[in-house]
Amino acid sequence: MTNIISMLGQFTTHYKFADRYKRVLILTFGVILIVLATAGKLHAEPQSKAQAHYLTGIKLLQQKGDAASSQAKANIWFTMAAADGHSGALFHLGVTYETGRGIQQNLQLAAHFYRLAAARYHVAAQYNLAVMHANGNGAERDLEKALGLILIAKQRSGAHPKIKQRLDAFQASIEDILSDSQIHRARWQVEQLFGTGL
Repeated sequence: MTNIISMLGQFTTHYKFADRYKRVLILTFGVILIVLATAGKLHAEPQSKAQAHYLTGIKLLQQKGDAASSQAKANIWFTMAAADGHSGALFHLGVTYETGRGIQQNLQLAAHFYRLAAARYHVAAQYNLAVMHANGNGAERDLEKALGLILIAKQRSGAHPKIKQRLDAFQASIEDILSDSQIHRARWQVEQLFGTGL
């Protein structure tokens, strides 16, 4: 806001307007800019900022050269996007903590970020979190919860054949281990949450 005021001051002093109405018009325009700036209308919406931060992180990951430096920089951008709730950024932070790329490996934090992204219906995060629950790595071993996450992910995955195939295979492997009552309970919980039959 101070930048706008100083620019207007420089502009009006730089040009010597003979006409008083031109100055009034410029000052009115300046007041409108100040009002818009304080109302937040000149700033990007949080979601578009988050998307821009996320895309910057993705571009950094795709750069050739020093992978560790690119990963560390990308993590900063993902963190900024995640602060605004971007599901893709939350997922990438989960991957980063799970693999230990550019940061110290921490499976509990990986599960935390996957959980946040999964709550925002990020299918890959739901899958990764299900795997963590199935294996007991970074999250408590809970096959019913893993099955529930897979069932939810299947509802969100659309018709992409490779994703559906992977989810189906994982679901079958979990259902081979669980009892019929556990499978029924997991399905029932998902149906209660989403109100749809599976």
